[in-house]
Amino acid sequence: MSRPPAPIEQLRDLELLLNAHHPILYLEAEEDERAQALLEHVADHLNLLFLTWTPHRGLAHPLMPEPLEGTLDPGRCLQHITGSSNESLYYLRDFVPLLASDTALKARLREVHQALWKHRGAVVFTGHSSAELPEDIGRLVTTVTLAPPSDKEYHRFLSDMLTDLRSRRTVKVEMTGADVGKLLQQLRGLTFFEVKKVMTQAIAEQWTLDVSAIGKALEAKKEVLKRTGVLEYSPAENSLDDIAGLTRLKRWLRKRRAVFDNPDRAKEFGLSAPRGILLLGVPGCGKSLSAKAVAREYGLPLIRLDPSRLYTKYIGETEQNLRRATRTAEAMAPIVLWIDEIEKGLGSETGGSDGGVSKRVFGSFLSWLQEKPEGVFVIATSNDISQLPPELLRKGRFDEIFFVDLPNADVRREIMTLHLNRRGRDAATFDLDAIVAQTDGFSGAELEQAVVSALYAAYDEGAELETRHLLAELAVTRPLSVTSGEKLARLREWAVGRAVPADLAPGEAPNSLPPDSLPQGSEPGPGSLR
Repeated sequence: MSRPPAPIEQLRDLELLLNAHHPILYLEAEEDERAQALLEHVADHLNLLFLTWTPHRGLAHPLMPEPLEGTLDPGRCLQHITGSSNESLYYLRDFVPLLASDTALKARLREVHQALWKHRGAVVFTGHSSAELPEDIGRLVTTVTLAPPSDKEYHRFLSDMLTDLRSRRTVKVEMTGADVGKLLQQLRGLTFFEVKKVMTQAIAEQWTLDVSAIGKALEAKKEVLKRTGVLEYSPAENSLDDIAGLTRLKRWLRKRRAVFDNPDRAKEFGLSAPRGILLLGVPGCGKSLSAKAVAREYGLPLIRLDPSRLYTKYIGETEQNLRRATRTAEAMAPIVLWIDEIEKGLGSETGGSDGGVSKRVFGSFLSWLQEKPEGVFVIATSNDISQLPPELLRKGRFDEIFFVDLPNADVRREIMTLHLNRRGRDAATFDLDAIVAQTDGFSGAELEQAVVSALYAAYDEGAELETRHLLAELAVTRPLSVTSGEKLARLREWAVGRAVPADLAPGEAPNSLPPDSLPQGSEPGPGSLR
């Protein structure tokens, strides 16, 4: 099969660097084969000799039967490069780990740096991050990040793969254009090697490429996420209609859906994709459910990041975990990235004596949040605003900060109706007025648990669920608003004037909704929060 397609923009970037005599490059890439294909394209276009070095073969041209004599030794390899007058592009694979503790090798690499300033020749390393380089060598290196494949590149790679398979036997394609579009969306974030592996397996079952390949691509994507250690695929089973209340939040989200439906048209209109939102509020009041519902509403995959899993005891691995997570998210875009309980990994109390790791991670995350590409819509949730540094909360990090408070009486009635109907009961047969009156201060999660507990009580009696079962369970439940009343009061106090209420105030009509956003730092007015 032909080599993987190369992104045109990155070909130009590399050509500019080589023409400007950058002698040592570090190409941040997830896949060596794709990196090599890109470098071969560049060498062809600039008429440079392309040579690769590997620890088991030495320095050689990809088409040469034998490597250059003596270049299996890394030092001799660099010595050859220093002494060569040819304009060549040298791709040194698996070379970076050798530099860590070899002073002589680093000295030879500095000689290479001086020698290659004279012409367009260059040495190229690849890996997950240039941070892997020793600090004294890192200063000599120009870093280039290889962007993830586009849908066009994936399509071409699939076409080439099918052509190769059809040269050996008949392969049927039973997919519409819409099916192919869905398949390409699921392939985002996979390397070409992973694409080849999962697609050949899907095709070989019946020697047919059909819609079943979409599901297999999704399973492969879940495995990729699992390998990051901090990301996981989360099914989005609920819609915004399944959430009671949160009227203002749902209106804000729905107004921005059209941008994801037709991003090109939105861009022509002068709009960019929304960056994301921070949902602050009481536990159990719908923040996590909202994240899941947004993914379904926008028709995007939901990827969950657990910030507490970023941290490890090994030097440098925590920062690498964050880089891997953000790069994977970018590769899979457009997606909804759900950062659950963000204060657990990026709060001010995280890692107080960790040698500055938490500060570096927080700084890197802020930079990424500010500069991340379009297509990654971030929904961060938090239960404790006191642990979040103020830098995270300023405008520009998120499009908006919403405060999710305890449900009012109308919303509690809606929540009880939803949970009773969902469990096969007609809510109209229950005394909802009495139930709502007894649930002041209850969260949505506590209301759901009351229904479940009442069902257990009724089942134990051998009776059908009645209002009395619900009232009995509610009577013995101490909600979070009672057990953590002081904390909730502080949360509400902070939110006034700093966050937009996610729901309507009691008695506020939906058609009288104020503008989406409250000015940051404004004085609280009457009715700002419920």
